[in-house]
Amino acid sequence: MKRVLGLWLIFMLMLPTVASASEDSLNFVEGGEGVTVKIGEVGTIDLGKGLYYLDKKDTEKVSLMDGNLLTGYEVASIGSTDENQNWFVYFDYIDSGHIKDAKDDKINADKLLKQIKKGNEEANKEKPESDHIFATGWDIEPFYDSKTHNLTWSLMLEDSERDPFLNYQVKLLTRHGYLSIILVTDSASREQAASVLSNEILANFTPTPGQAYGDYDSKTDKAASFGLTGLILGGAGVAAAKKVGLLVLLKKFWFIVVAAVAGAFSFIRNKLRGNKTTQTQDETETAPDQTIT
Repeated sequence: MKRVLGLWLIFMLMLPTVASASEDSLNFVEGGEGVTVKIGEVGTIDLGKGLYYLDKKDTEKVSLMDGNLLTGYEVASIGSTDENQNWFVYFDYIDSGHIKDAKDDKINADKLLKQIKKGNEEANKEKPESDHIFATGWDIEPFYDSKTHNLTWSLMLEDSERDPFLNYQVKLLTRHGYLSIILVTDSASREQAASVLSNEILANFTPTPGQAYGDYDSKTDKAASFGLTGLILGGAGVAAAKKVGLLVLLKKFWFIVVAAVAGAFSFIRNKLRGNKTTQTQDETETAPDQTIT
């Protein structure tokens, strides 16, 4: 009960912030040839045409617009300018310590799903019935790529109305922690969105020199207290996940349902169009002066 009241109080205090955030303009960076954007301090992405990028500050604004509580881990976000693509990607960075020997960490998908459902049930007890979320199975079972050091999974969920949605996540392991990459999309768009994330975004990620997974130095660097299984269960270890309830440990996507997603995409794209229109008007108004000069 204390946790619920605490979250409620935080949300009430944040309402003015949410309102002001929605009124602020967002500073979009549009992709194209030669455009490179920062993903926190751990890497960069060559941003292709048809994509747009928001930095830490603007990602926090969008996160608040989506009704999420900020954790301070937000570093960037990327979306599509194509109105036929309904997806958005959040990037968080967590300095958890190096997750070592990841390739030797065996993932038992069936056991994990049981733990997730158990944690899910416990978390629902602390929330109003209208906010209940139910884990129903794997859309994509967790798998780890030892070459790219990416851990990926997609979980099938249902909201309180039993409407389905997905929780698609990628964890990119680094020297000192990991990037948590959360794909916000609907079921119909997941395959296309996941392909763009993998082939057009993560494929163009370059670690900052000294921050790559292979740069880990066991003599000087901190090691994480959990492995891949703990990472899937919220980054706090299996025991903690069992005790506290999985959903309490996780962050964004659990609280975003399909109906809200479409509205968020429309809002962001309208902002993008508005910024373009304003920029064009400014250029038109200044053109005569430039000609005279």
